[in-house]
Amino acid sequence: MSEELTTQDLLSRFTRYLKQERGYSVHTIEAYERDINQFFLFFAEYSNTVPIQINDVTKIAVRHYLGMLSENSLEMTSISRKLAALKSFFKFLTIQKIIPGNPASMVKSPKTKKRLPVVVSEDQITRVMEIPDMTTFIGQRNRAIMELFYSSGIRLNELLSLNIGDVNFHKMTIRVLGKGSKERIVPFTKHANDALESYLKFRKEEFGDLKFENPLFISSLGKRISRPWVQQIVTALLESVSEQDHMSPHALRHSFASHLLDKGADLNAVKDMLGHSSLSTTQLYTHIQIGKLKEVYKQAHPHGE
Repeated sequence: MSEELTTQDLLSRFTRYLKQERGYSVHTIEAYERDINQFFLFFAEYSNTVPIQINDVTKIAVRHYLGMLSENSLEMTSISRKLAALKSFFKFLTIQKIIPGNPASMVKSPKTKKRLPVVVSEDQITRVMEIPDMTTFIGQRNRAIMELFYSSGIRLNELLSLNIGDVNFHKMTIRVLGKGSKERIVPFTKHANDALESYLKFRKEEFGDLKFENPLFISSLGKRISRPWVQQIVTALLESVSEQDHMSPHALRHSFASHLLDKGADLNAVKDMLGHSSLSTTQLYTHIQIGKLKEVYKQAHPHGE
């Protein structure tokens, strides 16, 4: 490694690669940066060397790092994510011939217990849609956000990046830019269409003419609505109708997929709408259906108990 290259230089090269070559979102790149910087802090103390030398990182050091995370009671899913970030970073450095080999490549991810996605019932969905105050701009917007999330199954980042021109009201579809900058067309329901039209009509009266390049969802100040605000809005609304934990915009995405499959939708079609690259990711929702079937069987069969 050249003497001039610090760990932050190397990290900058890596994040530039993620953005320019891999097309990763800003949110994902920031997560990689946080995870790798956390390892740098650990390794500085572990090796008692400042500044740290990237060539000094070993497989044993990476294992000790994971052990430290586990001792601090970090969830296995988070530990796996941090290890994945390190593997990608060191693989990049290996390909760039900055280090001779990837010290994290042979380190195994901790086994994680898969948690089934949180799903909101159809009755709860109906009730939550009635909560926003439709006499206000905020209420109109929040109702439109909830309806679009539930009727399209899009991710939070995908919703945040939508512009007015991405909505086709005639065909009731939206153009979505998903992970890896992959574009897809997703249908939405009449309920979502009505909520969006009502919101935009209300918005036009308050903020003036609408242009295709304008953000679809804005704050009360007229700016594109932020990620924390949407998370807070959706979580608060869902918690008002459900006592389940882990309520978030993703719960609406899970509910979208689960409810479609409950009604007999084709698994491949749901995969395409969700923007999953692999069918195995979508198949997670079939476990929810099996769980429901087992409950029905247990309650209904004479020997179910």
